[in-house]
Amino acid sequence: MVGAVVARDDEILAEGWHEEFGGPHAEAVALAKAADARGATLYSSLEPCAHQGKTPPCTEAIRKAGVARVVYWAADPGPDSGGGGAWLRSHGVQVDGPCGDPGTWAAENPAFFHAATSDRPFVAVKLAASLDGRIAPAGGRRVWLTGEEARREVHRLRAGFGAVMVGTGTWKADDPHLTPRGPVSPRTPPLRVLLDRQGELPAEARALDGRLGRPPLLLTAPGQASSLQARLGERAEVVEVPLARSHQTTPPDRSPHPRLDLGAALQALARRGVDSVLCEGGGRLAASLLSARLADRLYYFVAPVLLGADAVPAFSLNGRASAGVPDPSRILRGWSARLAPTRFGADTLIVLDREG
Repeated sequence: MVGAVVARDDEILAEGWHEEFGGPHAEAVALAKAADARGATLYSSLEPCAHQGKTPPCTEAIRKAGVARVVYWAADPGPDSGGGGAWLRSHGVQVDGPCGDPGTWAAENPAFFHAATSDRPFVAVKLAASLDGRIAPAGGRRVWLTGEEARREVHRLRAGFGAVMVGTGTWKADDPHLTPRGPVSPRTPPLRVLLDRQGELPAEARALDGRLGRPPLLLTAPGQASSLQARLGERAEVVEVPLARSHQTTPPDRSPHPRLDLGAALQALARRGVDSVLCEGGGRLAASLLSARLADRLYYFVAPVLLGADAVPAFSLNGRASAGVPDPSRILRGWSARLAPTRFGADTLIVLDREG
């Protein structure tokens, strides 16, 4: 997610990018490719780091290479890695940066900037809805709302997250694999996460296919884990999380079966090294995450179809069209679109980020 270019006058000498976590940073890669960077300008999308972490500090590599000027876009938010611009200035390098709006930095690389200020994973919610704000026909039967282009983009999004999570209603209706498929193949596939409050996931569920890599994580209610783990064996890791109390949700969760405590569920993922989660449904889980201010981004695919008032709403606390439906204008108050809408075939992707 970080790129760098070394240039002299109008000539590009080298470019590089941070290819994987723990590997050389973009600036170091670009400088290694440049035959001679003395007197050149280095452009980077992130402030060069000034500390010894998994790799040596980029600031020292820049100084040793004789770079005369550094231009960077976003400030490094890390308490240890930040401050590279000031260090370079103190060592005689001309520095221009940071440039632009911090909100735009976060929109381009949200999980990275989120990690600097939070101990829970970055959470994005993905929903595909009709023009009238419905995600499935009446009765909840499975249909494709979006076209092939939009579905291909969803697989690309999956590849960039540490985990993909669905609620009970979604895995019951869709029996998903929860794997990224298509031209983008992640170095580390996302962890498949299924919420299963009552311990009902069948052993033949497609998400339990051992050929998909690391066993999925099942989050269930207290008292359910031992029997569920015994039934599924090594095909899944089962973890208990507490149930949510009604006053923890806005609006209150009035469904007959209280949901799992989603904050505790996200902490369980954080303890397993998951730094970002893509939640793919359904409407109840999406509404709960948004209402509890546990979601940071919304990927909202709009399909040019109408499903009618009796269809399943995009934001619902109980999955029914007639009750428990939060007002979208209220649930999304304080959200904004920092990225332009994008067309995928006949469908449109709107990306909203929570402010503050």
